Amino acid sequence: MLDSYIIEELKRRERDRLQRERQRPTLEIPVAQRDEDDQDDRHSEREEVPGHKTVVQIDF
Repeated sequence: MLDSYIIEELKRRERDRLQRERQRPTLEIPVAQRDEDDQDDRHSEREEVPGHKTVVQIDF
């Protein structure tokens, strides 16, 4: 069994880590749509939702 101090310290570190991740700046870059010929050649397993843009998210 862990000491209560250790448990609380682990919880505090996890909260701090999550807070740092939320504060990290992100930039969403839209991806250009492919031609229909390219789309026919490449089949994706996931289904695209109409009206949603495809973005690539890069964390710095």
